[in-house]
Amino acid sequence: MILLVDDDVMVRLMAAEALIASGFEVMEAADGEQALELFDRHEFSLVLLDVSLGGIDGFEVCRQMRERPHGRSLPIIMLTGMDDTHSIDSAYSLGATDFVTKPLNWTLLVYRVRYALRAAHTVADLETSERRLAVAQRVARLGGWLWHVDEDRCERSKICLDLWGDTPSSLHEEPFGLLSRVLSPDRQHLREAMERAREGEAYQMSFRVQRDEGTVVTLYEQALPVRDEFGRVVRIEGVTQDVTEREQAQRRIRFLAYHDSLTGLANRQMFREMLDHTLARSQRTGSRCALLYLDLDRLKRINDSYGHTLGDQILREVASRLLASIRSADLVAHDDSLHEEVVARLGGDEFTVLLTDLSRAEDAARVAARICAELGRPLQVTHVELVVTASIGIAIFPDNGADPETLLRHADMAMYAAKQRGRNTYEFFTEAMQQQAVERLSLEQDLARALESGQFSLHYQPQVDSASGRIVSAEALLRWEHPQRGMVSPVQFIPVAEETGLIVPLGEWVVLTACRQMAEWRQAGLPVVPVAVNLSAHNFRSDSLLTSIAHALESTGLPSSYLHVELTESAVMQEPAAAMKTLGALKAIGLKLSIDDFGTGYSSLSTLKQFPIDLLKIDRSFVRDLPEDGSSASIVEAILALANALGLGVVAEGVETAAQRDFLCSRRCGLMQGYLFSKPLPADGFARLLGAVPRQA
Repeated sequence: MILLVDDDVMVRLMAAEALIASGFEVMEAADGEQALELFDRHEFSLVLLDVSLGGIDGFEVCRQMRERPHGRSLPIIMLTGMDDTHSIDSAYSLGATDFVTKPLNWTLLVYRVRYALRAAHTVADLETSERRLAVAQRVARLGGWLWHVDEDRCERSKICLDLWGDTPSSLHEEPFGLLSRVLSPDRQHLREAMERAREGEAYQMSFRVQRDEGTVVTLYEQALPVRDEFGRVVRIEGVTQDVTEREQAQRRIRFLAYHDSLTGLANRQMFREMLDHTLARSQRTGSRCALLYLDLDRLKRINDSYGHTLGDQILREVASRLLASIRSADLVAHDDSLHEEVVARLGGDEFTVLLTDLSRAEDAARVAARICAELGRPLQVTHVELVVTASIGIAIFPDNGADPETLLRHADMAMYAAKQRGRNTYEFFTEAMQQQAVERLSLEQDLARALESGQFSLHYQPQVDSASGRIVSAEALLRWEHPQRGMVSPVQFIPVAEETGLIVPLGEWVVLTACRQMAEWRQAGLPVVPVAVNLSAHNFRSDSLLTSIAHALESTGLPSSYLHVELTESAVMQEPAAAMKTLGALKAIGLKLSIDDFGTGYSSLSTLKQFPIDLLKIDRSFVRDLPEDGSSASIVEAILALANALGLGVVAEGVETAAQRDFLCSRRCGLMQGYLFSKPLPADGFARLLGAVPRQA
């Protein structure tokens, strides 16, 4: 871009036309003030500046442009109608690059512009190259040196000497004179490399140097022997560079690549390398080692309640306690000086600890117990005091696996066994766990196919009025008949369905199937009673809950009063505010709601009374020992009193004996359900029961 400054409109017009025709971009200014304003706002390659301007003349404009940082080396060609030497001298003294006299020869003007630009670029390139080389050497901390072998004398540049620090001048020319500054672990290696270089062998190596002020730097040196026509080494040319920052950056990169950024512990990659190294070593020496796989108990609940920021603080505190609870003698490290690296965070709330040179497996149990005790102490995070426990799985090498993958998998299985045993404990891997894992995987695969292939069905168990003995409602119970396994207990497959996420589509299928069945019974003229379906916590929190229920009722034409919903105590109490909203929406549809297995959870009565609940179901574990067991009787009486105070109905499940029935009747329990009245029946069997047994009008 060229800035053309002239107060003559015709000159500007003709000059701009000639320059544009030659491929230049042009911006025009009619006076000095406008020229300076444009100069400050835009970047130009050259300025064509008329000497005679209204207001500020061209000489002053040139002077001010040269004072700007971006105008110091810019080509400025002055345009003048004066042919006196004084004007020309003035233009050059103020920094003009060239001048052209008027009237202008437009062709010649274009050539003068091209020449000025080419000359400016050439000078700039040379200056830039020299500056860049000098700057590069300073920035790169790169110094050169020359060793004259015959004279046994060295020439070292100033930068090279600066890299070694303040050294006596007497040592500057001695080839081996600066070796005393090299740290002892590296000194002999450098001396041997220099000796070989004198024999004609090039070298490149890093070594550490201690300067007078006590700082230690890392220098990198390259040396190349030069021979004469007879093959003798006559000199050695070399460069020395300060690579301290690079070495530190590489160490930092390695740390980030191999450590968890949150806790500073070894990460998954680092731990795998450590595990490979440890198992190979143990195999060579015939020693045993143990892998501890830890998973924190219920950290998700803490994150949901207090946020992930507090959860991250907990993870850091857990890492600190893990390190504190492990003796260095128990461990093996990737770097023997960093024993804490054997404690790793694999991700989330999963940690591992590697124990080596065990004399017996019980040693691993002692470490695991110590970890459980250390983590089990209350921890104070900001304003909150919490207790965070861990479940630990232990796998022993070589007993429980001869390779890293197997050992990790088996320790993981043992950890899940510890969780199932109640958490805050440890478990050793056993072959039974392997068999259970294989069986569980097979069950997961079969479960995924069961819904599509129609292997599920609903059985119905009546709920009877305790006063009249009539069937007033029923509970739909899910059954799975596997083609090879036969009937699979819900105790087996429901937990698997919950963990795999299949419980949501399975729950929706139960609702739709129950509604279809009741619609069919109504069309057949049977005295249909409302049916209760069980919804898991996953179904209750599902975004599709209300939509799927509304679809089931609408598609079957079933009145909503026929569908009851049973929810576990923990499902509604986990997030009371969200539960209140969902329960309200279910009631708005017209459904009756009950709390299943009441008394086994941890309900807050102040919260419970706010829920739009219709019924409480007394868990079968309290009914089983009635009336002989005094504590069970007291609990049942308390639940009945509570329900009466809250205006709720009660269903006692698991009634199997007349004595249980009589006890419940005497305490005015409204509804009962159990084998004393009927076992769960398939749809056709329950239809016959509906036709044979009168129901409440």
